[in-house]
Amino acid sequence: MKQDLIDAQLVPYVLTTGANARHLHLEVDVGRPIELLRVEDERNAEFCKILNRGNQLAFGGADSMGMPLWVMLDCAILPSAMIGYMLPRAFVSDTLAAQLELDDYQGYVPVSEYCACPTVEDKCVSGFSLHSHMSGQGIATRTKAMALAIYGARHQIGVTQFYNPAIRVHVRFGAMEITIHRPTVHTYAEDSFVYRLDLPPEETLLNMARGTDVFGLSEIPEGVRWTFDPDNEVSQGRLAAHLHEGGRAWIIAPGWRATEEGCQLTLVLG
Repeated sequence: MKQDLIDAQLVPYVLTTGANARHLHLEVDVGRPIELLRVEDERNAEFCKILNRGNQLAFGGADSMGMPLWVMLDCAILPSAMIGYMLPRAFVSDTLAAQLELDDYQGYVPVSEYCACPTVEDKCVSGFSLHSHMSGQGIATRTKAMALAIYGARHQIGVTQFYNPAIRVHVRFGAMEITIHRPTVHTYAEDSFVYRLDLPPEETLLNMARGTDVFGLSEIPEGVRWTFDPDNEVSQGRLAAHLHEGGRAWIIAPGWRATEEGCQLTLVLG
């Protein structure tokens, strides 16, 4: 099936509660109408379960970082909204349909998702879930951009892993400032870091959601550029010491690239 035909069938969705919907910017123009799905509507129950299976598929299942269904409700949908794109069942590949256990389901199928929750800082959200089952087509970037615009966010914090290719998506929204190196309370502390993004203006986010822009407008911080190898403990020690001494560090575009040994990140130390 041709990709442009599939892209034309993508429908943006917002999965939340009816009460939450009043606080979201559902009027923003992402290029096509946004479908509001209320979690309290029993007709959306199977969609929610499929979305959860998709999250489990993307993040290694319940034994890794996949969200249990109750966490998806308690920590994602109730305090915020899960936002992404969905496709009619007929446009979902047989492989993905089998992975998501669609069986006789004939409704819309979620093929991407982003979720972030409000923080105590005004207009700052904490992002904790991003996935797309349509790799290499920019859907993850469009999904995150759309969600941030719908939240009305100006800043975003989050935790990710040094080895996560999704850094290539996150860094499209601006320089990722590393604020905590290897947070000790994380399940995968040695592989993780906390970051902060100051987001592009809403119109830029909407252009990214529509696929018009790939990158947000962002200045590169001043400092020393560094090609960082997360497998090198000397480099990890240097980064930790730099931050401990009051220095700052940002991941900048292209951000992440695979190597034969693992990956490398492009950093600026200031």
